Amino acid sequence: MIELADTRPDVGVAPDEYNRLLGYPRGRTPDGRAAELADQARAWYAAHGRPWVYARHAETLEIGSSSLSIDGVTFTASRLRVMLQRAGAHSVILVAVGAGPELEADASRLWRDGKPDEYFFLDVYGSTLVEHLIMTTGARLCTWAAQQGVTVLPHDSPGYPGWHVAEQPRLLDLLKHTRAHAWPCAVDALESGALRPTKSQLAVFGLTRHADRLRGLAGALPCEECSFEPCGYRRAPYRRRCQHPAADSLGSRDDVLT
Repeated sequence: MIELADTRPDVGVAPDEYNRLLGYPRGRTPDGRAAELADQARAWYAAHGRPWVYARHAETLEIGSSSLSIDGVTFTASRLRVMLQRAGAHSVILVAVGAGPELEADASRLWRDGKPDEYFFLDVYGSTLVEHLIMTTGARLCTWAAQQGVTVLPHDSPGYPGWHVAEQPRLLDLLKHTRAHAWPCAVDALESGALRPTKSQLAVFGLTRHADRLRGLAGALPCEECSFEPCGYRRAPYRRRCQHPAADSLGSRDDVLT
Protein backbone atom coordinates (compact mmCIF):
# COMPACT_ATOMS: atom_id res chain seq x y z
CA MET A 1 0.00 0.00 0.00
CA ILE A 2 1.39 3.34 -1.02
CA GLU A 3 2.10 6.32 1.23
CA LEU A 4 4.19 9.34 0.30
CA ALA A 5 5.02 12.67 1.87
CA ASP A 6 7.02 15.10 -0.24
CA THR A 7 8.11 18.60 0.78
CA ARG A 8 10.15 19.14 -2.37
CA PRO A 9 7.80 18.16 -5.20
CA ASP A 10 8.21 19.27 -8.81
CA VAL A 11 6.95 22.85 -9.27
CA GLY A 12 7.55 23.19 -13.02
CA VAL A 13 4.19 24.79 -13.79
CA ALA A 14 3.48 24.70 -17.54
CA PRO A 15 3.25 28.23 -18.98
CA ASP A 16 0.09 27.31 -20.91
CA GLU A 17 -1.68 26.31 -17.71
CA TYR A 18 -0.62 29.49 -15.90
CA ASN A 19 -1.77 31.60 -18.85
CA ARG A 20 -5.10 29.76 -18.89
CA LEU A 21 -5.84 30.60 -15.27
CA LEU A 22 -4.71 34.17 -15.87
CA GLY A 23 -7.53 34.36 -18.43
CA TYR A 24 -5.55 34.31 -21.66
CA PRO A 25 -7.11 32.52 -24.67
CA ARG A 26 -5.27 29.50 -26.03
CA GLY A 27 -2.23 30.60 -28.00
CA ARG A 28 -1.99 34.02 -26.32
CA THR A 29 0.76 34.84 -23.84
CA PRO A 30 1.35 37.78 -21.49
CA ASP A 31 3.56 40.59 -22.75
CA GLY A 32 4.85 43.88 -21.43
CA ARG A 33 3.91 44.59 -17.82
CA ALA A 34 1.84 41.38 -17.57
CA ALA A 35 4.83 39.24 -18.58
CA GLU A 36 6.95 41.05 -16.00
CA LEU A 37 4.39 40.35 -13.26
CA ALA A 38 4.08 36.69 -14.28
CA ASP A 39 7.86 36.23 -14.14
CA GLN A 40 7.97 38.05 -10.82
CA ALA A 41 5.45 35.65 -9.29
CA ARG A 42 7.41 32.63 -10.50
CA ALA A 43 10.68 34.05 -9.20
CA TRP A 44 9.22 34.89 -5.80
CA TYR A 45 7.84 31.38 -5.38
CA ALA A 46 11.11 29.76 -6.50
CA ALA A 47 12.89 31.68 -3.74
CA HIS A 48 10.30 31.50 -0.94
CA GLY A 49 7.66 28.87 -1.66
CA ARG A 50 7.33 25.62 0.29
CA PRO A 51 5.13 23.21 -1.68
CA TRP A 52 4.10 19.87 -0.26
CA VAL A 53 2.29 16.66 -1.19
CA TYR A 54 0.84 13.86 0.90
CA ALA A 55 -0.87 10.69 -0.34
CA ARG A 56 -1.90 7.41 1.23
CA HIS A 57 -3.83 4.30 0.31
CA ALA A 58 -7.17 4.02 2.11
CA GLU A 59 -7.66 0.91 4.22
CA THR A 60 -11.26 0.27 3.15
CA LEU A 61 -13.79 1.39 0.52
CA GLU A 62 -17.50 0.64 0.56
CA ILE A 63 -19.74 1.92 -2.24
CA GLY A 64 -23.41 2.16 -1.36
CA SER A 65 -26.51 3.17 -3.29
CA SER A 66 -26.44 6.79 -2.09
CA SER A 67 -23.07 7.28 -0.40
CA LEU A 68 -19.61 5.81 -0.07
CA SER A 69 -17.49 5.02 2.96
CA ILE A 70 -13.71 5.45 3.08
CA ASP A 71 -12.00 4.00 6.14
CA GLY A 72 -15.36 4.08 7.89
CA VAL A 73 -16.10 7.75 7.11
CA THR A 74 -19.20 8.40 4.99
CA PHE A 75 -19.32 10.87 2.08
CA THR A 76 -22.10 11.65 -0.40
CA ALA A 77 -19.83 12.55 -3.35
CA SER A 78 -22.39 11.39 -5.92
CA ARG A 79 -20.22 11.91 -9.00
CA LEU A 80 -17.26 10.12 -7.44
CA ARG A 81 -19.50 7.31 -6.16
CA VAL A 82 -20.96 6.68 -9.62
CA MET A 83 -17.54 6.70 -11.28
CA LEU A 84 -16.06 4.29 -8.72
CA GLN A 85 -19.04 1.99 -9.06
CA ARG A 86 -19.08 1.92 -12.86
CA ALA A 87 -15.32 1.48 -13.09
CA GLY A 88 -15.34 -1.43 -10.63
CA ALA A 89 -13.01 0.39 -8.23
CA HIS A 90 -11.69 -1.67 -5.35
CA SER A 91 -9.84 1.05 -3.44
CA VAL A 92 -8.93 4.74 -3.36
CA ILE A 93 -5.88 6.86 -2.66
CA LEU A 94 -6.33 10.00 -0.56
CA VAL A 95 -4.26 13.01 -1.61
CA ALA A 96 -3.56 16.46 -0.19
CA VAL A 97 -1.35 19.12 -1.79
CA GLY A 98 -0.52 22.72 -1.04
CA ALA A 99 1.54 25.69 -2.13
CA GLY A 100 2.43 26.43 1.50
CA PRO A 101 1.40 29.28 3.80
CA GLU A 102 4.13 31.63 2.59
CA LEU A 103 2.41 32.35 -0.72
CA GLU A 104 -0.89 33.29 0.92
CA ALA A 105 0.92 35.49 3.45
CA ASP A 106 2.87 37.38 0.80
CA ALA A 107 -0.16 37.78 -1.46
CA SER A 108 -2.05 39.30 1.48
CA ARG A 109 0.86 41.66 2.12
CA LEU A 110 0.82 42.79 -1.50
CA TRP A 111 -2.89 43.55 -1.26
CA ARG A 112 -2.42 45.54 1.96
CA ASP A 113 0.45 47.45 0.36
CA GLY A 114 -1.82 48.60 -2.46
CA LYS A 115 -0.32 46.34 -5.14
CA PRO A 116 -3.40 44.57 -6.60
CA ASP A 117 -1.65 43.58 -9.84
CA GLU A 118 1.22 41.87 -8.03
CA TYR A 119 -1.33 40.26 -5.70
CA PHE A 120 -3.38 38.91 -8.62
CA PHE A 121 -0.46 37.30 -10.46
CA LEU A 122 0.93 35.67 -7.32
CA ASP A 123 -2.51 34.46 -6.23
CA VAL A 124 -3.23 32.91 -9.63
CA TYR A 125 0.23 31.32 -9.67
CA GLY A 126 -0.69 29.63 -6.38
CA SER A 127 -3.89 28.25 -7.91
CA THR A 128 -1.98 27.00 -10.96
CA LEU A 129 0.63 25.38 -8.75
CA VAL A 130 -2.02 23.49 -6.78
CA GLU A 131 -3.48 22.14 -10.05
CA HIS A 132 0.06 21.18 -11.10
CA LEU A 133 0.71 19.34 -7.83
CA ILE A 134 -2.52 17.36 -8.17
CA MET A 135 -1.60 16.48 -11.76
CA THR A 136 1.98 15.39 -11.02
CA THR A 137 0.85 13.42 -7.98
CA GLY A 138 -1.63 11.63 -10.24
CA ALA A 139 1.24 10.87 -12.63
CA ARG A 140 3.29 9.42 -9.77
CA LEU A 141 0.35 7.27 -8.74
CA CYS A 142 -0.04 6.06 -12.33
CA THR A 143 3.60 4.93 -12.35
CA TRP A 144 3.07 3.02 -9.11
CA ALA A 145 -0.26 1.57 -10.28
CA ALA A 146 1.19 0.28 -13.56
CA GLN A 147 3.62 -1.81 -11.52
CA GLN A 148 0.70 -3.21 -9.51
CA GLY A 149 -1.46 -4.04 -12.52
CA VAL A 150 -4.15 -1.52 -11.58
CA THR A 151 -5.39 1.75 -13.13
CA VAL A 152 -5.79 5.13 -11.46
CA LEU A 153 -9.09 6.95 -12.08
CA PRO A 154 -9.45 10.73 -12.41
CA HIS A 155 -9.49 12.51 -9.08
CA ASP A 156 -12.50 14.12 -7.46
CA SER A 157 -12.56 16.72 -4.68
CA PRO A 158 -15.00 18.37 -2.29
CA GLY A 159 -16.38 21.41 -4.08
CA TYR A 160 -16.50 19.66 -7.46
CA PRO A 161 -19.93 18.84 -8.95
CA GLY A 162 -21.77 16.31 -6.81
CA TRP A 163 -19.53 16.65 -3.76
CA HIS A 164 -20.48 19.39 -1.31
CA VAL A 165 -17.52 21.34 0.02
CA ALA A 166 -18.96 21.06 3.55
CA GLU A 167 -17.64 17.45 3.61
CA GLN A 168 -14.07 18.68 3.24
CA PRO A 169 -13.30 18.82 7.00
CA ARG A 170 -14.13 15.11 7.29
CA LEU A 171 -11.81 14.27 4.40
CA LEU A 172 -9.02 16.39 5.88
CA ASP A 173 -9.38 14.66 9.25
CA LEU A 174 -9.24 11.29 7.51
CA LEU A 175 -6.13 12.25 5.58
CA LYS A 176 -4.32 13.34 8.72
CA HIS A 177 -4.39 9.75 10.01
CA THR A 178 -0.96 9.12 8.51
CA ARG A 179 1.07 5.94 8.81
CA ALA A 180 4.86 6.03 8.56
CA HIS A 181 5.10 9.71 7.56
CA ALA A 182 4.38 12.90 9.47
CA TRP A 183 1.74 15.28 8.09
CA PRO A 184 3.84 17.72 6.01
CA CYS A 185 2.10 21.09 6.53
CA ALA A 186 -0.38 22.71 8.91
CA VAL A 187 -3.79 22.77 7.20
CA ASP A 188 -7.16 23.51 8.77
CA ALA A 189 -10.71 23.40 7.44
CA LEU A 190 -13.32 26.01 8.35
CA GLU A 191 -16.93 25.04 9.07
CA SER A 192 -17.76 26.17 5.53
CA GLY A 193 -15.31 23.60 4.17
CA ALA A 194 -12.76 26.14 2.97
CA LEU A 195 -9.13 25.25 3.64
CA ARG A 196 -6.48 27.37 5.30
CA PRO A 197 -3.99 27.98 3.74
CA THR A 198 -6.28 28.57 0.78
CA LYS A 199 -3.81 27.29 -1.79
CA SER A 200 -4.38 23.69 -0.73
CA GLN A 201 -6.50 20.92 -2.19
CA LEU A 202 -7.74 17.50 -1.11
CA ALA A 203 -8.53 14.80 -3.63
CA VAL A 204 -9.52 11.16 -3.98
CA PHE A 205 -8.16 8.94 -6.78
CA GLY A 206 -9.97 5.66 -7.40
CA LEU A 207 -8.18 2.42 -8.29
CA THR A 208 -9.58 -0.31 -10.53
CA ARG A 209 -8.38 -3.65 -11.88
CA HIS A 210 -10.88 -3.35 -14.74
CA ALA A 211 -9.18 -1.01 -17.23
CA ASP A 212 -11.33 -2.54 -19.97
CA ARG A 213 -14.39 -0.80 -18.51
CA LEU A 214 -12.95 2.70 -18.89
CA ARG A 215 -13.08 2.99 -22.68
CA GLY A 216 -16.86 2.91 -22.65
CA LEU A 217 -17.17 5.19 -19.62
CA ALA A 218 -16.88 8.87 -20.50
CA GLY A 219 -14.98 10.86 -17.92
CA ALA A 220 -13.27 7.85 -16.34
CA LEU A 221 -10.06 7.88 -18.37
CA PRO A 222 -7.54 9.74 -16.18
CA CYS A 223 -5.43 10.73 -19.19
CA GLU A 224 -8.23 12.96 -20.48
CA GLU A 225 -7.98 15.04 -17.29
CA CYS A 226 -4.16 15.11 -17.11
CA SER A 227 -1.84 17.54 -18.91
CA PHE A 228 1.38 15.81 -17.77
CA GLU A 229 3.20 15.63 -21.11
CA PRO A 230 6.22 13.43 -20.19
CA CYS A 231 3.95 10.61 -18.97
CA GLY A 232 4.79 7.20 -20.43
CA TYR A 233 1.41 5.69 -19.56
CA ARG A 234 -0.92 7.93 -21.59
CA ARG A 235 -3.87 6.08 -23.14
CA ALA A 236 -5.93 9.06 -24.38
CA PRO A 237 -5.25 12.71 -25.32
CA TYR A 238 -5.67 15.53 -22.82
CA ARG A 239 -9.21 16.86 -23.36
CA ARG A 240 -8.38 20.56 -23.15
CA ARG A 241 -6.15 20.14 -26.19
CA CYS A 242 -8.85 18.37 -28.22
CA GLN A 243 -10.79 20.56 -30.65
CA HIS A 244 -13.99 18.58 -30.08
CA PRO A 245 -13.94 17.20 -26.52
CA ALA A 246 -16.38 14.38 -25.86
CA ALA A 247 -19.36 14.93 -23.61
CA ASP A 248 -18.92 13.68 -20.08
CA SER A 249 -21.82 11.42 -19.14
CA LEU A 250 -20.88 11.61 -15.47
CA GLY A 251 -21.29 15.38 -15.47
CA SER A 252 -18.80 18.08 -16.42
CA ARG A 253 -16.00 18.94 -13.99
CA ASP A 254 -15.69 22.67 -13.39
CA ASP A 255 -12.27 24.32 -13.20
CA VAL A 256 -11.74 25.13 -9.53
CA LEU A 257 -9.54 28.01 -8.42
CA THR A 258 -8.30 27.14 -4.97
